[in-house]
Amino acid sequence: MAKHKLFSFINIFGLALSMSVCMMVLINLKDQISYDKFHPNTDRTYRVITELTNKEGSSYRFASSPLPLANSLTTDYNFIEKTVRLYSAGGDKASTGTKELSINGAFTEPTFFDVFGFTLKEGNEKTALSAPNSVVLSKTTAEKFFGNANPVGQTIKLAKLGDFQVTGVLEIPTGKSHIDFEAYMSLSSVPALEKSGKLTPAIDKWDAQIHAYTYLQLKDGANKKQLDKALSQVTAGLIKTTKLQGKENIAFEAQRFNKIILGEELMNAFGNVGSMEKTLGPLLIGFIILLSACFNYTNLSIARSLNRGKEVGIRKVAGAFRYQVFYQFILESVLIAFLSLGLAWIILHLLQQYAPFMGEMAPSGLALNNGIYGWFVVFAIFTGLLAGSLPAWVLSSFKPVEVLKNLSNIKLFGGNGFRKGLIVVQFTLALVTTIFTSISSQQFSFIANADPGYNRDNLLVVPTDGADPKILSAEIERVSGVQNVTATSATFGRNSSGHIPVKLQPGAQAIEANYYDVDRNFTEVMDLKIVAGENLPENTSTNEKYVLLNETATRTLNFKTPADAVGKMIWLTDTTQVQVAGVLKDFHFQTLAVQLTPLVVRNRPNNFNFLLVKTNDANSTIVSRIEQVWKKNALQPFESSWLKEEQIERQGAKDTVSTLGFLAFMTITIACLGLLGMVIYNTETRRKEIGIRKVMGASVSTIISLLSKSFLKLVIIAGLIAMPIAYVLGFIFTHIFANRIDIGLGSLIFSFLGLLALVLITISSQIFKVATANPVESLRTE
Repeated sequence: MAKHKLFSFINIFGLALSMSVCMMVLINLKDQISYDKFHPNTDRTYRVITELTNKEGSSYRFASSPLPLANSLTTDYNFIEKTVRLYSAGGDKASTGTKELSINGAFTEPTFFDVFGFTLKEGNEKTALSAPNSVVLSKTTAEKFFGNANPVGQTIKLAKLGDFQVTGVLEIPTGKSHIDFEAYMSLSSVPALEKSGKLTPAIDKWDAQIHAYTYLQLKDGANKKQLDKALSQVTAGLIKTTKLQGKENIAFEAQRFNKIILGEELMNAFGNVGSMEKTLGPLLIGFIILLSACFNYTNLSIARSLNRGKEVGIRKVAGAFRYQVFYQFILESVLIAFLSLGLAWIILHLLQQYAPFMGEMAPSGLALNNGIYGWFVVFAIFTGLLAGSLPAWVLSSFKPVEVLKNLSNIKLFGGNGFRKGLIVVQFTLALVTTIFTSISSQQFSFIANADPGYNRDNLLVVPTDGADPKILSAEIERVSGVQNVTATSATFGRNSSGHIPVKLQPGAQAIEANYYDVDRNFTEVMDLKIVAGENLPENTSTNEKYVLLNETATRTLNFKTPADAVGKMIWLTDTTQVQVAGVLKDFHFQTLAVQLTPLVVRNRPNNFNFLLVKTNDANSTIVSRIEQVWKKNALQPFESSWLKEEQIERQGAKDTVSTLGFLAFMTITIACLGLLGMVIYNTETRRKEIGIRKVMGASVSTIISLLSKSFLKLVIIAGLIAMPIAYVLGFIFTHIFANRIDIGLGSLIFSFLGLLALVLITISSQIFKVATANPVESLRTE
């Protein structure tokens, strides 16, 4: 390494760059597979998932299942030891009188502590979730509200659900889990909440498949076949009592608890479960980049093999066996891999401190432990073996008589063909990554900046955080520079407030629709066009009577025209009948990345969570004035954001594009390092030839052309291979989105020309140096 410092640097730095990416991927993988390891009896614990097929034959698989399923299973099948249900309550404002915070909660039952590995720091596990209106808080949530005091017996008021008494505090789990709510309310609270209208009826509804999650534990000796048979029988019984149309169907399946993490990607899933597909992607990318760096090592090692051939010949004449020579070169490779690991660790640390995209590549706040360090050591050995095996095999195969007699006649893999092939592969990978990054950046920029069909300029989003929206709106409207104010349950560009089944009459086929709760000013502030009917009337009661639909909802409900829907009565679930006041022109209330779906715009003031403030201009002065009003009317700290800026930042996927850009930088850098090494070696071994050509009258430009064209030819070949591949990948990627860009030749050609220019910069200095050297110097030493 000391004799060939530049080659050693190229090998070590190239491997370190690629290893730093792989280390990020390994950290992320290690974190993901650490989930749900502390739960007991996972080998006989299952989650029931639901597969629904609509009348057109399209199937959808949900992580959720109906609430009555658990009771049916425990009543009819004795091989089931325990069941536990989780019924998500979503986000809600919780207050203790002096503090108010948003929490994410779920209803569950006492068997929660039997099936899962959670324990209580305060309270009784047997009774904490038994009585109605009981709540168990996570330790972090309890400390936010009550500090270090024991909160058992205290009361927490949930804005949507009422008062709950704290009956327990969870101990911090010994590991991570996909079950990670901040509050667990007793499931026995649900019937009364449904009766009062605070919850949509679901506790005994078999057609409410999206509300709850059913987990069960089998008795010792029972097996999955028995469970599958039981679920089939339950499904068959349910189908007999359900009116199905066309190809409609429902089926329940058992999913092993230890297959939830990195398992099948299901709709309506909760928690950080990941998926094998999304995990394999970064693994594959990391391996490709590592392979590219290993190509450099292999390339340069084989290129330098002629310099080390005599060393091998002498060692073999002295009595060394082939395996001894092989092990020597493997050990050298592993040593270089460990040096690269040290440099990769420094690069990784710098990326963790400064890179904006680290959240995409590895989990934040992950403590590195001995297990991860062990993975890194094994990874370094693997890298050394991967990079060094082929050169070691080649070098150890030299026959001493041949290498000592005439080393120049030895051909490796058909001469230079193998090494040139590796360079083509590297630049193909680099160009594919570059073009794909360019296409992705354009696609995300289009999604973020295209017109969504509503006004989002000069709109300030202010979370109400428990303040009275009506009073606050009236106060803010008087602020200079404010044009109008509206209240809403959620902001556009994110998820809606929820989903709700919409029917023309009870018992009829329902469509699934998104919904928002808004006030009468909403259509004016958002500049939404009413194509039929009129706006929502002012709602002064807690009962909703009118709704707005979008055009997609009217078509899905089989109205011939939007006007036909106006004045019609529809049912939200089977409990709430409302009249269609008007129909809105379709707009992208979520994001342009997804198809337009049915939308119901409702007016329930108790569900307002945000104010949208229409201003004359987006400037900090107006924000300061609004903040002063806020401080007079609310207890919580003031928060705000400009809707358009927030949407562009989020939908522009800056972190994702930065990650792709970083990976493109990696592949290009590694490819250029490998090319530089080959150029240096090639020019060094051809110094005599170049000297003779110059003595015979060759000009500098002729020499430069002679030395450059073979390398440029390789890059052009790589471009011809990469551009079609990148186009296909880009085409597949953009078709994930409902609205997409057209991929033009410009992106492909511009990326290729950029890479070609970078290659010229990489090789030009070295080639120019050799081409302008005095031929006397090179010929004197021969």
